[in-house]
Amino acid sequence: MASISPIPKEPMVTQALPATCLNGGRRGDCFDVLILDDDPFDQKRLARTLDATGMPVNSVSAATIGEFGAALDAGSFDVILIDYMLPDSDGLAAQKMVQSHPTNFAAAVVMMSNRMRTDVAIESIKQGSLDCLDKVELNTDKLRELMMASVKVLAETSRHWIGELLAQQRTLIAQDVAKLVRDEMEFGRLIDTIDKRILDMLAARGLTLADRWDADGVMDPDPPFAFR
Repeated sequence: MASISPIPKEPMVTQALPATCLNGGRRGDCFDVLILDDDPFDQKRLARTLDATGMPVNSVSAATIGEFGAALDAGSFDVILIDYMLPDSDGLAAQKMVQSHPTNFAAAVVMMSNRMRTDVAIESIKQGSLDCLDKVELNTDKLRELMMASVKVLAETSRHWIGELLAQQRTLIAQDVAKLVRDEMEFGRLIDTIDKRILDMLAARGLTLADRWDADGVMDPDPPFAFR
């Protein structure tokens, strides 16, 4: 009986991810995503959808503004998904918390809602959000796109922040140099005044060489003064 060779399986084709995605977000090994949503179902759905993107993702969820603030303080995030409708505040207030946070100000903020209002979207975009979307639009493709875009957002924000820091440093250095010059000028005028007073004192006391006095000679303890 002739043996039957098994039918070879077709190789699995996977979509190649850019190097930035393989390296992850800020930490280099994965993208850190913070979800602010008071609906447990939406929290879990978004977390599952993030896992299904095929990208290295670590997600954290918060249901209230208090939990959200604690999460911001506890970690650094690449993408922050904010539900506009919250029981104790709203998404725009949460977005301002992100922008004023010392470590998460560069995170890419995405405002979301069951039905996004135009006025909310406009205000959120003005405040610098990456996008404003209905929750149903947040599928695997869209979330993957947002995470990839967060890399650019972080780079641009960091570059702007570094530029601002350098500008501040240049201003401080210029102020210090100006103060140093003023102090040197005032010190020079003071030395000139002291020189004249010492010369007058030497002449009044009958000390010789008053017309050829110099500060180094007076400060040197070795050469004695010559009296008439």
